[in-house]
Amino acid sequence: MNSTFGTAVRREAERLSAQGKDANQIAKIVCDQDPEGYNYGIGIVVDGRGQAWPTSETLLRHARAEIDNSLLGEYMSTASLAASLKEAVLRWQRVPEDYWDRFSLLIPSDAGTGAVKTAVEMALQLYPFLRAIGVEELSWPAYKAVARMSRISCREFPIGDVMDGPDLLRVYQAGPMNTTGRVQSGESMRARAAAAKGSPVLLDRAYSGFEYARALDSRGYDEIMTMSYDDQIRPFIENDVPFWVSVSPTKSFGTFALRPCGMLLVHCPDSSRAEEIAALANVVTRARGSSFEHPVTRAFVSALVHDLAHLEREHADILRRVATAEHTWKERSAGTTLAEQFTDSYAGLFRNPRVGDEAQAAIYDAHLYPVFTPGRCRLNITGLPEEQDIAGDHVAVFARFCQG
Repeated sequence: MNSTFGTAVRREAERLSAQGKDANQIAKIVCDQDPEGYNYGIGIVVDGRGQAWPTSETLLRHARAEIDNSLLGEYMSTASLAASLKEAVLRWQRVPEDYWDRFSLLIPSDAGTGAVKTAVEMALQLYPFLRAIGVEELSWPAYKAVARMSRISCREFPIGDVMDGPDLLRVYQAGPMNTTGRVQSGESMRARAAAAKGSPVLLDRAYSGFEYARALDSRGYDEIMTMSYDDQIRPFIENDVPFWVSVSPTKSFGTFALRPCGMLLVHCPDSSRAEEIAALANVVTRARGSSFEHPVTRAFVSALVHDLAHLEREHADILRRVATAEHTWKERSAGTTLAEQFTDSYAGLFRNPRVGDEAQAAIYDAHLYPVFTPGRCRLNITGLPEEQDIAGDHVAVFARFCQG
C-alpha cells in the first residue's frame, strides 16, 4: 500500500466520529479493518505477541468452584467473610495493621468503575455541601459521566496541581493516571494530603504498584507495594484526611473478561462517625444492587481471602510484563522527544503524548492504531511486539510523530 493508505484510514476515522463513535471505538474498528494492523489502543494487558494476557488462573479456579456451588437457586453472599476480606485487601495494599480499625470496605459491582461511583455517592451523603468533583486534565473520561449522573459538576485542574475549593470532592490518582501514565511523586502527594485537611478526597487506584514495576526484579514485590503505599496512601492517613480508595482488580490481576467487584476502602479518622458510615455503606450497597453478588465476585472474595499469595504472584507477572515493555520503549526511544514518557514520572499501560496534525495519517500508514484525540495519541505500551526488529520500527514511527 502507498502513502495514501493512512489518509484513507483517517477519513474513515472521521466518518466514524461523525456517526457518534468515541475515540476508543474508532481505534478498534479501523484496526480490525486492516489485516496488517497492530492495536495500540486496546485497554488490556497484551503479551508481546498481540494476544490478551491470560485471565487470572487463581480467579478462574475459584470461579469454577463457585459455579459448582451455585446449582441451587438461592441467594448467596460472602458476608461471613467480610472481616477476613478487609484484612486481605489492606494486607495486599500494605497498609500497616495499626491503621486497620480506621478502614471499612465495600465491594461494589462493576470493578473500579463501580468503586468510584459508590465513593462519590457516599461522599455526597456525608458532605452535603459538595457541588463538584475535581479532576486533573486528561483524566479518565468517565469522571464526567459520574458527575453528571450525580447531578454535580466536574472541574478540571492542571496535572499535578493541589486542588482547592470548599465545595469540591478532590479526585487524585493513587498511582499512574489511567489515560497518560503520569505519576505524582511522594512529595506531591504529601502536599495534597496536607492541603486537604478535613476535606474529603477520593484516591483512584487503578494501577496498584505499577509505578515501581521497573524495580520489581531488584526490589521484590513486597517492597515495591510498600513503596507505593508510602507514596500514594500513607500521607492521607497521617494527615487524618477522610478519604476513599477505589481499588480496581482489573489490571492488577488480569480480570478484564470476568469483571469481578471493585474494592472500596473508606478511611474514617473520626471514630464518632463510624456507625454513620457503616449504615450509609449498607444503604449505598443495597441501592446499587451490589448486595446481590455475582458468582465471579464471590469467587474473587474467596481468592483474596484464601489465595492472596497466588493472586500476588499473578500481579507480579503482569508488573513484570509492563516493566519489560517499558524497558524496550525507553531503550528504543532514547534521544527522541518520546523518551520523556519513559522516565520515572510515567508508568502503567498508557502514554498520551502530544502530536501534530500530520501524525494521525502517518501513524495509520505504518498500520499502527493508537487512540487519537485532538492533539494527542494514546498508546498502550504492552502492544509493542516482542520481536525486536518490528518493535524498533514501531517505536521509530511513534518517536518521529509524537512530541512528548
